[in-house]
Amino acid sequence: MSDRHFIVGTAGHIDHGKSSLIEALTGTDPDRLPEEKARGMTIELGFAQLTIPSVENPGENLALGVIDVPGHADFVKNMVAGVGSLDLAIFIVAADDGWMPQTEEHYQILQYLKVKRAIVALTKVDLAEDLELVLEDVKENLIDGPWEDAEVIPVSSHTGQGIDELRSKIAEVLDRCPPPVDNGKPRLPVDRAFSLKGIGTVVAGTLIDGSIAVGDDLVVQPAGISAHIRTAQSHGASVEVVPPGTRTAVNLSGIAVREPKSTSKEVVGRGDVLTLPELGGSVTAIDVLIAKSDRGIRGIKQTNQPMKTGREVMFHHGSSGCRARIHFLGQRTLEPGESTLAEIRFYEPIYVFVGDRFVLRDASLGATLAGGVVLDEDANRRAFRKEFQAAFLDARRENYDDLEVLIRSQMIRDKALFLPTLLAKSRFSQADIRSQAEALVEEGFLEQNGDWVFEGKWWKQVSGIAAEKIDDIHREHPDHLGLPLRDLRSMMEPELPSPKFFDQLLAGLLAGNYSKAGPNIRRTDHIPVLPPELQRAGELVRERVHSDLISPPNKGDTATNPAEEKALRFLTHTGEVVDLDPKTVISSKGFELLKEQIVGFLKEHEKATASELRQHTGTVRRILMPLLELLDEEGVTRRDGDNRYLK
Repeated sequence: MSDRHFIVGTAGHIDHGKSSLIEALTGTDPDRLPEEKARGMTIELGFAQLTIPSVENPGENLALGVIDVPGHADFVKNMVAGVGSLDLAIFIVAADDGWMPQTEEHYQILQYLKVKRAIVALTKVDLAEDLELVLEDVKENLIDGPWEDAEVIPVSSHTGQGIDELRSKIAEVLDRCPPPVDNGKPRLPVDRAFSLKGIGTVVAGTLIDGSIAVGDDLVVQPAGISAHIRTAQSHGASVEVVPPGTRTAVNLSGIAVREPKSTSKEVVGRGDVLTLPELGGSVTAIDVLIAKSDRGIRGIKQTNQPMKTGREVMFHHGSSGCRARIHFLGQRTLEPGESTLAEIRFYEPIYVFVGDRFVLRDASLGATLAGGVVLDEDANRRAFRKEFQAAFLDARRENYDDLEVLIRSQMIRDKALFLPTLLAKSRFSQADIRSQAEALVEEGFLEQNGDWVFEGKWWKQVSGIAAEKIDDIHREHPDHLGLPLRDLRSMMEPELPSPKFFDQLLAGLLAGNYSKAGPNIRRTDHIPVLPPELQRAGELVRERVHSDLISPPNKGDTATNPAEEKALRFLTHTGEVVDLDPKTVISSKGFELLKEQIVGFLKEHEKATASELRQHTGTVRRILMPLLELLDEEGVTRRDGDNRYLK
């Protein structure tokens, strides 16, 4: 039976014993930097591994990647990077100190990031003067929150009290935890990047949403740089495939580690995301729902004051933290306890999915201000205050994890989308997205042509108008191949929300009953006919060009006057006659006959000169030479010296 993988993280105030507790649980000291050893505090993220037996499934092990995050106020930005993908939080409160300012800030950050499962470890109980009073204080701070019923376990890393009970409780909670979701959309937020002599670039992080494997060609976002996985490790062992929900380190080729003063673009570092090339690109604006806690943080005034629109913030998401400005929709301020729709505009590109959680902190003072969820992962700044975008965001604000709502809102706003790219940057598999879209087609909300889907009412309206324009041309000018695409574009633009929708409209028409004819669009079953005044001329041209299928007269003898020249151009446009060169034409039937003979001869003999092909086909040089050149252009044959070969 294979191990089940989970990510567990600690959080809490500085010097409340997070690192000591991890060492007591795992036997590993997560403080790895010399500065951390010297200062006695965690600065960067620390990591340890723990394997414990399942309580509910004997014989199965729970493989835990344990993240130790810093508690000091100066390093909260590093703390945020460690808790974005936790299955379980071990929330630390020291019994000799109680609930402190950074305890509250860490608590709020974990609520903003929607960490659902938690165990409260009341550490240093051997130093507590009044344990019952501290327990009561902790439970009061959890009232009315999602962790109100969380287990509070007194422990001491020094004496070992409660460590076994905590380990058992971790197993009990994770046994009830569903397995990590594999949506086929792997993302590895990089929280460590370094170079090893003889190995090269190594990046580490917690893999979410999908699996990666040795040999995969991935892309580093937001820069869009290609990278190849050479080797991978998880829990100290080399692996070929890394499943979701796993701490992993991968060795990359074709890319270097980003250094502080480096100007190279082919680099990777903390804050980047390793993912698949087909999962969209980076953006500079997102539309979001943000909320501000009504719980202030003692000693930090910013947390008790309203946020103003237009202010600069630090946006923390995954392992990245970047500067941005936030703009509220329809209000100037956000009071504690309120939520609002907003747009976040970045100075540098970022990479996010719809439904991703984030934390906002003050850009200068470093206080946690608010948190939220991404509603539009690829926002258009010019559309933010438009009525259609407000309706789009309002539909998603309480339903950002409902696939049907996401598709409906996307289609109502965007009208037409290519199924393989619909909600590519979302936490839903391509199979689930396609299945839900097809259900909406069955319902009649969507129309589908091939891999294109259209909002039903819109599609019926605009495709009906476009079809009428094309049919009008067929009725009024039956000799025309169809309606020029440039004319259809100008006719349809007043009917479209934006000129960009014409390409989607055209794709839908071509996936249905319409096809291109050169620069024109026509009904697939439309057969152009000569106008009455050219019908006699057309009959004469047809007679001459068909008089000898393989050696017809030249163009001048086929069309001897202006009317016949018009008829010949018509037959050429419709494909009944093939124009070989300025002086030579042949019927399409004759062309196909000669082509078949030439291909057959080359299959049998592998190569042939023009003279040999002329003798085999029985045509004349005047016809054969331009016909061979046309076959070369079409990729049927190729010329090498005097010989022709099949391509």
